[in-house]
Amino acid sequence: MRRYRIWILKLVPGFPYASFLSALLIFSLLYPLFRLGVGEGGVANTPALFFSLIIAYIIPVFSFITARAEESLVELMPLLPDDSTSLQSARYQLHTVSLRALLVQLLGGALLGLGHLSFIRGSIMQMLHGILSDFTALISALGTVLVWVVMTTVIYMLVQQAVYFARLGAEVRISLLNTRPLLAFGRVAIFSSLAVIGALALFPLMSVDSQLLAAEALPGAVATTVPLLGMFIIPVWPVHRRLSALKTQELAALATRIEACLGHSNGSELALEKMAELTPLFTYRREIAQLSTWPFDVGTVTRLFLYLVIVPLTWAGAALIERLVDLFV
Repeated sequence: MRRYRIWILKLVPGFPYASFLSALLIFSLLYPLFRLGVGEGGVANTPALFFSLIIAYIIPVFSFITARAEESLVELMPLLPDDSTSLQSARYQLHTVSLRALLVQLLGGALLGLGHLSFIRGSIMQMLHGILSDFTALISALGTVLVWVVMTTVIYMLVQQAVYFARLGAEVRISLLNTRPLLAFGRVAIFSSLAVIGALALFPLMSVDSQLLAAEALPGAVATTVPLLGMFIIPVWPVHRRLSALKTQELAALATRIEACLGHSNGSELALEKMAELTPLFTYRREIAQLSTWPFDVGTVTRLFLYLVIVPLTWAGAALIERLVDLFV
């Protein structure tokens, strides 16, 4: 089946600092366009700042995450069976999409955007009437649909990447004495989650430069948050289950060996030769018991929790600013 390069990746060139320059260029092009959605008296009916920033943010970030996913693939290839997929084929999977998936992303995002507009306007007919009769409503509709298409594409592909790494997690060779190579699965989960969390942190901007209420951002926030859970769990779950099973199996085997070594002896009855045999078993059992069955390190988990704190703080800050504005204006 023919596959096509993900269109979002085409917007970010491969030279140094391309992500930053792409973000700057995208914002510079979109913000003046969405600022056309300003009603009479300078009242903005279109959240131009939010539309421009979230698109300028998520496109380069998705390119960055895909590059990090490639690096994780390189680390995991030595752990895969010899008859498994090649690195070139794996990279191809990350960069391309089938025609069916492409249509689902584009049409699904457009329909979700129109559904969001209908939710805001009260009905489909009012939404269509506003678009056809008011230029500012047309610009707002254009921005809403574009954001939904871009976010749907990114989230769809991040979930697909998560599923792909989950399949690899079911195949990689695992050693309880060296789980460090498995941290690549955790990095995939963390980076994808951080990208979506960063997008959620931008949602309060929706009410900063427009008349939109915070509740009107709820559909987008829910549609972004729900897949976030999958992106975090899916890539690491097969590895976690296999590590848990191996750990349980190894601890059971150690318990059997220790029981066999002890025999009917206990306490002071243990001979020196038995103590010499038991000591390494006890040491090994302690190491296995302390082994984490999740492929995360402290640094990445700490970073994730810091980002998670940012989201409620931005939402609370936006609500506080809105309340202060209403109080003094």
